[in-house]
Amino acid sequence: MHGTGRKLPEWPFLYVITDDKVHPHVEVARGALEAGVRVIQYREKKKSGREMYREAREIRELCESYDAVFIVDDRLDVAMAAEADGVHLGQDDLPYDRAREIFPGLLGVSVKTVEQARKAEEFADYLGAGSVFPTRTKESRVIGVEGLRRIVESVDIPVIGIGGINAENAGEVVRAGASPAVVSAVAHARDVKRAAEELIRAIERARG
Repeated sequence: MHGTGRKLPEWPFLYVITDDKVHPHVEVARGALEAGVRVIQYREKKKSGREMYREAREIRELCESYDAVFIVDDRLDVAMAAEADGVHLGQDDLPYDRAREIFPGLLGVSVKTVEQARKAEEFADYLGAGSVFPTRTKESRVIGVEGLRRIVESVDIPVIGIGGINAENAGEVVRAGASPAVVSAVAHARDVKRAAEELIRAIERARG
């Protein structure tokens, strides 16, 4: 592991990504944390850096109070300014090898193929692989459960499955060797805490 400070929980765990289409980012984080989630990613694409910093700091403080890992999506500058535990980068974001040189925290990298996974493994603390199932949250090629399994088996660092995951199919992700990440299944739910609790129970059942 390259990061300092907080580390990811032991596999399998629920990784919740915030979205403010239904509830504010902070409220999504609070509900998930109250349910027992211990990894929160703040994902925001449209707001100013100043607004993102303000929200990120608020979520970071919440995560601190729950001893949870706080990760910022895409924006290394916001992650560093807000003193986040980690940053998650896509293939088209800031090069992850350069991010590794300047950021001491957890580094996650999005991948779709075994080749991408093996290349990122040298620098990343974990990988986000998907889309596992079809999703309306983000345009992404579906790799399926078998594609996820191949990525898991190709690396020695934790893999997070993402894309179209809910309480009904989260067990398939766990049985493939990955931890599930969700956006809409929690962030768009009427009751964020209850939705997160259902997912946590599904993960526990799959773990056996």
